[in-house]
Amino acid sequence: MRETGQTPAEAADRLSRRRVRILSAVMVLFAVQQATISVNPPTRTVEIVSLAAWLVMAFALMMNLRTGGLFLRRPELRALANDEVTRANRAEATEWGFFAAISTAIALSVVAALTATPVMMALRLVILLGLFIATYRFVELEKQALG
Repeated sequence: MRETGQTPAEAADRLSRRRVRILSAVMVLFAVQQATISVNPPTRTVEIVSLAAWLVMAFALMMNLRTGGLFLRRPELRALANDEVTRANRAEATEWGFFAAISTAIALSVVAALTATPVMMALRLVILLGLFIATYRFVELEKQALG
């Protein structure tokens, strides 16, 4: 690790800044990958792999928001990087994501009542908007906290 010559607090700060940069990129990739959405269930291997990759990315984003990530780091660095400000930021971001997901589900319920909305598309939109909004909010709050 490149933490040589750094205090644990400096190393945790560096990891927190890196986490924000990585989450920003992953958040965009997650949304861009959604652009390939199909209204039909996946039948070809490439479609199944694409859906599986998207679901794995969704799960990884959700777990990062839930736990703060940094699983491969030393426990003391994880504890410093996931301080009370970061935990509060994650909690607020999760609230925003929940609100976005439920709002999307309500809107899609209205649309589905009036049109033939494919279930797979509706579910992916709920997941996309819930996680995207939550991740975006967390990134913005962390940027503010880190200065």
